[in-house]
Amino acid sequence: MNYNVKLIEKTMFTREILTFQCEKPETYEFNAGQYCFLNLPDKGIQDERGIRRHLSITSSPSENHLSFATKLSQSAFKRTLKDMSVGELISIEKPMGHFILGKEIKDQLIFIAGGIGITPFRSMIRYNFDTQTGHTITLLYSNRVREEALFLDELQSVTDMDEHFSLIATMTRVKESEKWLGMRGRINESMIRENIPEWQKALYYIAGPPAMVDGMQGMLQSMDISSEKIRIEKFTGYK
Repeated sequence: MNYNVKLIEKTMFTREILTFQCEKPETYEFNAGQYCFLNLPDKGIQDERGIRRHLSITSSPSENHLSFATKLSQSAFKRTLKDMSVGELISIEKPMGHFILGKEIKDQLIFIAGGIGITPFRSMIRYNFDTQTGHTITLLYSNRVREEALFLDELQSVTDMDEHFSLIATMTRVKESEKWLGMRGRINESMIRENIPEWQKALYYIAGPPAMVDGMQGMLQSMDISSEKIRIEKFTGYK
């Protein structure tokens, strides 16, 4: 079943990253971390891939809207999305995916996000906070520079309000002269060992570009984290 929902907000977070919100149908139910396919209106912009794509739902099931974020490109889908105005309709399909915050999970959770890979984690973290599920979550979040770190301000504020959530943010291209007081460099074994006491018993979620996900998965395996304790979501960069 498809749902025709109205675009209610659209914001350019950076020159490359677009965030937007849509109405949430009363009967639309999803799990934190899932994605769905979006079908955009035909504005005369077409290519071989068309104007249907899947995107992670960044909003929490506890919120009364559906929100998304994506990196722009010259594809027909992204150009059409950028050209859309508030009030226009998008056809949204049913939620999908198993990269979710499961109710049955009792382990400490360690989320590892690279860039736009933060999108499913924002949904999980917000849901955990809004509904007090009791999950203990540590997020390791890597970006090139502070200005590209989507949701960072919100995530930092959650750390002040939720004793079950902690954030470790790191920037890979920040210069010594820039006013970034957090960690620098890529996520590595030392960041985990030195900042997360129960890292050996945790359940790991990794999301981001394929190379980043593969690298993090390999690092965890070298730390003797079993494959059963690692869940991954590769953002293959559909244009």
